[in-house]
Amino acid sequence: MDAQYQVLREHGHSPSEAFNETVEELTQSLIRLVDENGMDWMYSNCSATAQRGALDWRPKFKTGHVAGFNDLYNKVKSGAETRRVLESTGMPNYREFLEIELKELRESEMWQAGQQVRNLRPKTK
Repeated sequence: MDAQYQVLREHGHSPSEAFNETVEELTQSLIRLVDENGMDWMYSNCSATAQRGALDWRPKFKTGHVAGFNDLYNKVKSGAETRRVLESTGMPNYREFLEIELKELRESEMWQAGQQVRNLRPKTK
């Protein structure tokens, strides 16, 4: 999401447009449709533009992410990821560092735009 948001902003989209295209579309429509109907249904029932984009770009996105997922998988499998998390969260000042990291996210343009966009959603009970 960060990468897509960044690219849209670099090409002149407003923060709210970039957030809508990046996060809102995924969380408020696509994921719900996939959950209800499956990914195969989604591929079959979206616009021709979305179909071509998904089918044509799928191999490139997959290739671009396999190395990262393999690295993570191997670190989980070997226990290195667990050790890293335990060492990190076991530091006496972990909460201070965590709050700094979370504050950085909260104050980023993307998440500030997200707060504004969420405030525009109709309130449902």
